[in-house]
Amino acid sequence: MPELIAVTGATGWIGQAVCAWLEQHGYPVRRLSRSAGPGLVALDLMEPPADQRWQEALRGCTVLIHCAAHVHRPVETADECRRFQKVNVEGTGKLLHACEAAGIGRFVLAGSSAIYDWSSARPAGEDSAVAAVTAYARSKLEAENLVRRSKLSWTIARLATVYGDGDRANFLRLARGLKARRFPVPGQGSARKSVLEIGRAAELLGRLAVEPVASDLVLNLAAPQAPSLREICDAFSRQCGFARVPAMPVWAMRSIARAGDGLRLLGLPAPLTSDTLAKLTTPTVLDVGRMQHLFPDLMWQSFEDDLAKAASYYVTA
Repeated sequence: MPELIAVTGATGWIGQAVCAWLEQHGYPVRRLSRSAGPGLVALDLMEPPADQRWQEALRGCTVLIHCAAHVHRPVETADECRRFQKVNVEGTGKLLHACEAAGIGRFVLAGSSAIYDWSSARPAGEDSAVAAVTAYARSKLEAENLVRRSKLSWTIARLATVYGDGDRANFLRLARGLKARRFPVPGQGSARKSVLEIGRAAELLGRLAVEPVASDLVLNLAAPQAPSLREICDAFSRQCGFARVPAMPVWAMRSIARAGDGLRLLGLPAPLTSDTLAKLTTPTVLDVGRMQHLFPDLMWQSFEDDLAKAASYYVTA
């Protein structure tokens, strides 16, 4: 009988995909979610720990894949920051304690590449400097530190920007901006961005849970080829039928961004801020040599080929 795998955030985008991959490959899954429902076990990371109930939810499982998180927001309000702390940090700590008490053997954390210091133009390896300049990134880094200090055998998987069917995050916002013709590419759009298709993200997280890998391992997960912002936008234009994105000089966008900074200070929405422009023009490339060594059998498609599988979703979502 295959080992029973617990997955938190099982109704979320990545968690659902991980559960589907595991079940397709013959692994029974215990789906943990904030609320109970058919096929779900309720485990809300915001609640005070109820040791017996949490241990019962995990009983019989040998591995846990922790996908549940309060994800990053374009604007980090005080309330959002409190939720990052409650869910991503305190919730992870309570979950680790419950896993230790329930006899879970391994813990796989779905982490984030947002923690890296991107001020260097070099690809970020697992041992590169971290900066965690946002509240979201700080909460994910704190969660990593809790996992490292636990008594469990652990794997920390730092995911690049994920895209594909079901996306409710960065690439969906980009697609909507492109569709509405209100997203210009800054300059040549040469900044390269590491990305990861949702199906491949689910496969890798699943394999890290069920295959023998070194314990206490940090691993970047991303496609080996990082497309540029211009290549990303052009792929959306071709695959989704959007108009090709115009370029705008970076100096002009800086002026717009400064005006946006002022609007944000007044609590008003802004189409562009200096922080957003910096993200668009800064390369965020992951070194995935460790991943490729661990999974040499993986075959990779181009960003555009993978995007084609989700084109209809991005057109209609």
